[in-house]
Amino acid sequence: MIRLESIDARKGRFTLADVSFSLEKGSFGVVIGPAGSGKTTLLEVVAGLLPPSAGTLRLDGTDARGLAPESRGVGLVYQHAFLFPHLSVRENVAYGAADPETLEEAAERMGVTPLFTREVRGLSGGERQLVALARALARRPRLLLLDEPFSALDPRRRAVIRREVRALHREWGLTTLQVTHDFAEAGMLGDQAILLDGGRVLQSGTPAEVFRRPASPYVAEFLGAENVLGGVARDLGEAAPDWIDSAPGEFAHGHRAFAFETDGLTLYAVGDFASGAGHAVIRAEEITIARDQSHDSARNRFAGRVLEVATLGALTRVTIDVRGTPLVAALTTRSATELGIVPGLAVVATFKAMAVHLC
Repeated sequence: MIRLESIDARKGRFTLADVSFSLEKGSFGVVIGPAGSGKTTLLEVVAGLLPPSAGTLRLDGTDARGLAPESRGVGLVYQHAFLFPHLSVRENVAYGAADPETLEEAAERMGVTPLFTREVRGLSGGERQLVALARALARRPRLLLLDEPFSALDPRRRAVIRREVRALHREWGLTTLQVTHDFAEAGMLGDQAILLDGGRVLQSGTPAEVFRRPASPYVAEFLGAENVLGGVARDLGEAAPDWIDSAPGEFAHGHRAFAFETDGLTLYAVGDFASGAGHAVIRAEEITIARDQSHDSARNRFAGRVLEVATLGALTRVTIDVRGTPLVAALTTRSATELGIVPGLAVVATFKAMAVHLC
């Protein structure tokens, strides 16, 4: 288990400030953030390579301030591998290995056994990352720290190795903390996501919570939410979430109905929010498109015209002008083709009240 409480640390001119989060033993945590946000610095603090200037760091319940890096049971993989140039691939993997059996299993699972006799100077960037992963795993660490470990791999190899790392994490009961820029990777791998920017934790929680319920408009935009609208939320009272006539609060259970006014549009939302100025976030995949006013359970239904169609493989993003407000919807390319989606087409955009997140 990793627990950071109000950690401060300085590396050159950069500062981690008041960083707090916890990761349960056996969990897979993913640190997300833009370049220069402090992700690598955070790993170095956990590994013991950079001492914090304030705060508390506990590993498996033990105060880590008195633990040397080699006593922490850590396997660390940097983005640029940092292999020993004077050693062969096998000698690199064997360095610090727990035992011969673990060495062989780590090398085999990472696909580097055929490289054992090679010098590291002649390896490609992807091969170097694989060797670094095998070396870290061969230690059979309690805590695995990964800094963009798949960035140099081709897409096919990345998918294979990502699965192997996740499988070893489960089989060996590792606690893993990985830095990534890949939001899809964060969703696939992580039990917990930690969003870091400017040396501070902006939000942490399960990937589903962080991606679907961002804590602020900045977080929403950073995480790729296409529709972030400013406006004013008005509490509709202790109504049932589906607005049926009933005893007040009978079905609400703390979730209240809101009308959100933004640029001449009224959106309906359900949640736990304070009335007043704020932002509504609707992810593009939550918006559906039809050619007419079809009837379904969606509370929000708006007529508009297609402004732009952007297709990338099996996914198409459609921008719709709704009374001067652009809304972006994501749908399969097959659906877009079947609907005949082209710029200028009149369409109806719909989304459920539960798809509107207020922050």
